[in-house]
Amino acid sequence: MTAVNNDEVFPAIYARTRDGFSVSLRIGGQGQAFFQVDTACVRESEVADSTSQATAPLYEGMELIPRPNIHSDFWSAQTPEVGVTARGD
Repeated sequence: MTAVNNDEVFPAIYARTRDGFSVSLRIGGQGQAFFQVDTACVRESEVADSTSQATAPLYEGMELIPRPNIHSDFWSAQTPEVGVTARGD
């Protein structure tokens, strides 16, 4: 562990390995959780552009990702969409 923030509203914990990998878990505004993983330095390589369009809906008039208390039919579906799998095929 590299640091622990015991704040009652915005707690956080940070850890790092000897070879440079690190993780953090922070709780932000209105209970949003942020989990971050960083890898040690690696050789830079090109990344291909996405081969498909994003399927999540855009929220009219919103610049940022909505808070968890905003209902979304897309993210709040009770059953999976027919023909859609976790792998996307």
